[in-house]
Amino acid sequence: MMHNRRRWAIGTVASAEELAEKLTQHTWTLCTGFVVATNPQYLYLNDATSEDGANEYAVVSGGRDGPHWQIESITFSWCSQEEALGHVRRTLAGEYDATSFAHEVDLDGKLEDPRQHGRCRLCA
Repeated sequence: MMHNRRRWAIGTVASAEELAEKLTQHTWTLCTGFVVATNPQYLYLNDATSEDGANEYAVVSGGRDGPHWQIESITFSWCSQEEALGHVRRTLAGEYDATSFAHEVDLDGKLEDPRQHGRCRLCA
């Protein structure tokens, strides 16, 4: 992850299909994160440098409570919705858990629900 000071507002989506649609068809604030309701152990955290840049997401295992491991980094703006769905499904199936890319990350105090998050400088 490029942003070790960023805080994320974690929204819950119902399915892998909904997440793939959101990550490929929309632009999100830099403090946006997602979790799929049926697989809450995986987080998708906006890791982009700008809303106008590539739609890059850190894929993190450990859910809201951790410990947290970044297991992948995916540029969803370079994916079709179908390709994104494939990445999300592989993540939720645990296929990215043991890659050589995986490394521990410190997210203590950085994951918030949208009401707790309120508005920050990244979403204002």
